[in-house]
Amino acid sequence: MQPGSRRVTTGGRALIAAVSIGGMALTGWCVWVGLNANLPATWLVFFGLSLASSAFTLKIPSIDSSLAVSEIFALSAILLYGPEAGALVFGGVAIVLSVRSRFSCEKALFNFGNLAISGFIGGLVFFSLAHVEPLYRGTGQYASLVGPLAVMTVAYFMCNSGLTAAVVSIVSRQPFFVLWRDHFLPLAPSYVAGASVSLLLVVAMREVQLTAIALILPLLVISYLTLHSSFGRLEDSKLHVTKLNHLLLSTVETLATAIDAKDEVTHDHVRRVQHGTLALARRLGVSDPEMLKAIEAAALLHDTGKIAVPEHILNKPGKLTPAEYDKMKRHAPIGAEILSSIEFPYPVVPIVRHHHENWDGTGYPDGLRGAEIPLGARILSVVDCFDALTSDRPYRRRMTDEQALTILKDRRGTMYDPLVVDTFTADYREIMPAVSSAPHPAARAIGDARAQDRAEREQARDAASTASAGIVNDSLLAVTSLSRAMTGDATITDVGALIWMIVRPVLPCQAMAVFLVDEQHDEVAVRYAAGAHAHVLRSVTRPTGTGIAGWVAVNARTAVNADAGLDLGLRAMELSPQLRSCLAVPLMDSDALVAVLALYADKPGAFSEDEVRLVELLAPRLASALVVPAMDDEEEGFVAAAASVAGVGAPTAQTSGLKLVKRFQSSHEPA
Repeated sequence: MQPGSRRVTTGGRALIAAVSIGGMALTGWCVWVGLNANLPATWLVFFGLSLASSAFTLKIPSIDSSLAVSEIFALSAILLYGPEAGALVFGGVAIVLSVRSRFSCEKALFNFGNLAISGFIGGLVFFSLAHVEPLYRGTGQYASLVGPLAVMTVAYFMCNSGLTAAVVSIVSRQPFFVLWRDHFLPLAPSYVAGASVSLLLVVAMREVQLTAIALILPLLVISYLTLHSSFGRLEDSKLHVTKLNHLLLSTVETLATAIDAKDEVTHDHVRRVQHGTLALARRLGVSDPEMLKAIEAAALLHDTGKIAVPEHILNKPGKLTPAEYDKMKRHAPIGAEILSSIEFPYPVVPIVRHHHENWDGTGYPDGLRGAEIPLGARILSVVDCFDALTSDRPYRRRMTDEQALTILKDRRGTMYDPLVVDTFTADYREIMPAVSSAPHPAARAIGDARAQDRAEREQARDAASTASAGIVNDSLLAVTSLSRAMTGDATITDVGALIWMIVRPVLPCQAMAVFLVDEQHDEVAVRYAAGAHAHVLRSVTRPTGTGIAGWVAVNARTAVNADAGLDLGLRAMELSPQLRSCLAVPLMDSDALVAVLALYADKPGAFSEDEVRLVELLAPRLASALVVPAMDDEEEGFVAAAASVAGVGAPTAQTSGLKLVKRFQSSHEPA
């Protein structure tokens, strides 16, 4: 057998060196003993048969090792000529195998030492128990040799397979016993058969002369062909299963990534979590291939249940209410139930179901605590939390790594397994994937399409903005707008200026934006902005359902004290003063959304409940001002209020009103 060809660690190199040096020293001693033992020339026949049959090797399925037919003749040489001669035969076989297979020097030396040492130890065990001389000198008591032969076979098998499994275990970081049990123990019957045939060869040579070997060779050929065919089928089946498993995982990964890429806020989240969870599992000593596959699949699919959570809850730009949080918590058991219909060959479902359980038993859905929680779920929860904290979310901007690590440490022993947290915080830079990692092809395709669409729209808006760049200060614009409203020629800019004049004195806001829905491009876009950083606000667009305004437009609900950066993006950090909170209200005409009014303040949590109620009471009148083609009593009240603020008289009842919907649809006039 030969060790695997993977990259060898320091421990593996030390073991290989010890076996190689020991084998060469033993071979030198055996040569000296053989020269002084006057062995008969017939031992060269077995030596030659061993070398010739070394070309007939059997590849062991599932591992980079092989079993040589030549071992049968080498074992016969041990029985006939002693352990020293047998060790020399095994050494010669190892050299031929290494040259034929073009092994590296390191691997060839290990193979040489392993076979020489294993053969010599097996021979010593046999002759120590049998109390006979080498069998070429003759013995008639072959029945008494069966027991020592069995023990010799066990000793040779344990030494040979044990040394190989030890190196493979160090290289692949798999548990030694599990590796040996799964890949080497099933080969034991072939060793027993080989030892039995070797004794038959010895008996034939002693009792029927050397020519009797020709009678046994066909049996050996048939045995070789049978094992070769069987091993070949096993290897083909393993390769087929591996390809199917890879196809299944890559298909699920592509679909999950494509869904994930639709949300710009959580972009590439599942792939980062998958990479980090696998790396952390290995750092914690998880080496079982089935468990690693389960963790890999569960990390990819852990949020599957969110497809059953209402979208307005998933993307809400603010704190969830208790009722909304209860609905959000359903995603873990729902995801597990969905995935239970897939017959995974490894435990994926328990990890998905329990990845929100807490170490102290306060989590959901089943309130498990401590070691009751599956290890994969404990690992996944820490990586998922870190990635969520360091990513933009609908309700807040991303945190720094240091801030996220502080939160993980604070939750250590309450929400998360202390050992998992300690291992992650010690090596999180190596565990989490680099930000610059190549995106998944599905995410890249969707991102490129979105970027191209966004670029085209921004070019159109820039051209329109250039044509209407002559914007005057807010006070003068409000008076001008009021005059146009009184004559029935108001635009979106006019109504926006009037709204700003109304809300600015009574609300703690430093800026305002009016978003209108662009159904053609499935987005909300600012069509009027006033106050601090109005020039930045005018370029803001958000895909429908994302950001504060996009969420309000889809769900027709008010967002209170949401993080203003969710609308402004990275530009929010560059503004001075920064806009920190946002009150966004849907302007509804009956059941139809007209616009979204967003008010921005420079302090977190700037808007009180009374101020929210005030804006919500005003919202229907503001919506009416944007859509009603002729003023009725409500619109007269609205314009009168604006006129009062501006110090101008109210319009008469004959005013034709604010025909804004048609004006906007025809001209798309920007703010």
